Amino acid sequence: CFATGIDTAKWVIQQLFAFGRVRRASIGIAGANLSLPRRWQRVLALQQSGGVRVIEVQPESPAARAGVRAADVIVGLDGVAVGSIDELQRLLDHSRITRESVLRLIRGGELIHLAVTPVEQPEPRAG
Repeated sequence: CFATGIDTAKWVIQQLFAFGRVRRASIGIAGANLSLPRRWQRVLALQQSGGVRVIEVQPESPAARAGVRAADVIVGLDGVAVGSIDELQRLLDHSRITRESVLRLIRGGELIHLAVTPVEQPEPRAG
């Protein structure tokens, strides 16, 4: 059995009516969910218990141009906490395409901020 939440269905329908397809922004990373150590949460004053560990940065991608590195941990985008890869993907909607955004990262135990300008995610190829 397959079920989709009503908010997701509404959002997809709006995208289909407006653009004929679902548009998403991309920063060009591969990532995985990471539980943040309590020490990081306390020392860095983070409200969330998770983040997105960057596993790979695509060459010439917006993330690469911004200076994102493998092993960085994304914990925010434009002031919104990011606790999982799903949350990051949800934030990277069509409204962020070509709009400069600020990534909040943990690198070497410190919080840093990098400006990134997402691009439109290419459509999947059929076949």
